Amino acid sequence: MQSDIFTAMTTSRHQPPGPAPTSRQHLFSEEQAKAFLGLIRAGDVLARALDRGLVEDHDIGLHQFEVLLFLAVASDNGCLPMTELRRRTPLSQSRVSRIVSGLEGIGLVRREADPRDSRAVTVTITPQGLEVFEAARPRHQHDLHEHLFSILSDDELSQLAAITAKILAAQQNSDT
Repeated sequence: MQSDIFTAMTTSRHQPPGPAPTSRQHLFSEEQAKAFLGLIRAGDVLARALDRGLVEDHDIGLHQFEVLLFLAVASDNGCLPMTELRRRTPLSQSRVSRIVSGLEGIGLVRREADPRDSRAVTVTITPQGLEVFEAARPRHQHDLHEHLFSILSDDELSQLAAITAKILAAQQNSDT
């Protein structure tokens, strides 16, 4: 028997253009529907849980924390060009710009014109931004453990890392 999710995903009230199907056609197998919906929903649930904890304790959201993380940890001197920051996050250019503007408005980052290229902008974490990041990091790590790492075995975590890396690599290859 098919699940309600599978039925909902594979049944359409609107038929695509072209000849009418002779039998009920499915867009996805049940396994594909479960994998797709599971991945999307699990990501949403995890992101909401991580966001909620950071907002409750530190008045910053998950995406703001991610920007601070890249600046604090993934840069040599707390600075990244805006284009590099955008490349590292899964967000649109306008969304990253809005997040950086918000962080700048509360003194956690500053934007400066790149002295080598006046069209480019460099984002730098401020000492206050570094303090907020360091204060928020334990909550973020706790919530990651509670909502992800403690649920999966070591083998499952390795499989998840391999699967998501494969999906992301395929997407990067198609974007280039």
